[in-house]
Amino acid sequence: MVQIKLTAQAAEQIKKKLAGRDLDVKLLYDMDGCSLSGTPVLRLADKQERRSDEVSVETNEIPVRVEESKLLYLDDNLEIDFSEQSYAFQLSSPNEILNGRMSLLD
Repeated sequence: MVQIKLTAQAAEQIKKKLAGRDLDVKLLYDMDGCSLSGTPVLRLADKQERRSDEVSVETNEIPVRVEESKLLYLDDNLEIDFSEQSYAFQLSSPNEILNGRMSLLD
């Protein structure tokens, strides 16, 4: 099962965006056409938009929802960080950087 760790900087930025709103944080794996490659992005979504094919992944801070069918494209240990320099989130695993400039769509 995928484990996600949020750095303190990432958790702070996500909490600022949530700011008292009751929304889900989703890690989407946006695939282009029928290609197996994709781009991970974060999105805030209304809880009524929950889909039956999503699972909740507990983190050290905020639960993150992920489509179960996309879990196979993700490493087992992920970290979401936030870079002040690029003002973007970064998704990485011990093996690679999956997205060095990941957006948080609201």
